[in-house]
Amino acid sequence: MSDKKLNLIFVLQKHVSFKIGFLVNPIAGIGGKKGWKGTDLIEDAWEYFEGGEKYSFERVKKALSSLSSSLPLTFYYCDNPMGAEILEEYPFEKILIYTPSKDRTAAQDTQKACQIFLENEVDLVLFVGGDGTARDVASVIADKIPTLGIPSGVKMFSGCFLYHPQDLGEIMVDLVADELVITAEDVMDVNEALFRENKVHATLFGHLMVPQKTGLIQGGKISSSVTSVETYEVMALELKEEHSINDGIVVLGTGSTIYHVMKAMNIEKTLLGVDLFEDGKIVNRDISEATLYELTKGKDISIILTPIGGQGFLLGRGNQQISSRVLLNAKSFKFVILSSEQKLETIEQLELDLDSPVDIPDIRNGYVKVLIAYHQYKLTKINVQNND
Repeated sequence: MSDKKLNLIFVLQKHVSFKIGFLVNPIAGIGGKKGWKGTDLIEDAWEYFEGGEKYSFERVKKALSSLSSSLPLTFYYCDNPMGAEILEEYPFEKILIYTPSKDRTAAQDTQKACQIFLENEVDLVLFVGGDGTARDVASVIADKIPTLGIPSGVKMFSGCFLYHPQDLGEIMVDLVADELVITAEDVMDVNEALFRENKVHATLFGHLMVPQKTGLIQGGKISSSVTSVETYEVMALELKEEHSINDGIVVLGTGSTIYHVMKAMNIEKTLLGVDLFEDGKIVNRDISEATLYELTKGKDISIILTPIGGQGFLLGRGNQQISSRVLLNAKSFKFVILSSEQKLETIEQLELDLDSPVDIPDIRNGYVKVLIAYHQYKLTKINVQNND
């Protein structure tokens, strides 16, 4: 956004502050690299947080650092551990509105904070978390106030999140200027207990009113249409013949496409976990980021991925085990991306949401090859700006 527009906003609204209700789920995303499928039911997440592992804080700092100091913002915020220590670093006006009664917060704290946001008639609820947090926010806010999520969770089915935390600055300029359409987006959440059993049971829990800006809001996950067994079989044949999948070390990403392709090879892969495949068999199932890092360090590896329907994410949503440091510490790596043509039609462009920049050799001039059938690949646009 131009400096001219920012200055105009500041002149017009220097006496009118845009009020943001701000809250952070402290333990959101901690389970990603550990392969936990979420943190809703895992008390151990708090031990990691209290030991200094603050994934959600890292995500929100990327978002807040993208905001122009010219924007007339007032943050109605929650005390620690729900965001206070992060906001201290930024120059915006701040008003403390809620203090949790315990050091370890829960869904009730999110809901209480949201009730106070309503009472203070904030202009936007800005939360940090995943689908579980979105569900708690929607239970109070619903369609009453525009809401935006900074993505930090493991489960990311809902349509209320930015593609990338650092997109916040761009969308806030237009939001403060009242130039964005606000539309209802689904809030979905999955049953974590079933999720850990490789069963996806997603439920619609309501809607949130979300500011829309093309390329910045991820939208909800779109389930793939029915893909024929033959399609999976020919993809499996291509993996064996052209990519020598039965030789060397292969990291198998998450998702039903990869699951069914491996099933066509008589390999029982975990549906929602990352598996390590070596010399024709799975040697580690549902692997954590730390273990994957150790087992692939200094090795030549292939990584099989499939994008999320509708959203386009290859990395950073549900497969945080394949982290930047895993990629950087391998001797070499290459991507093999699988998708049906029908799923690709639901995707505007592919996306990466890595924790730090990585040069990916498979990307050429903003495009990457996607295997759609035997000997058939489709050059597909991939967003490389947010990999910088």
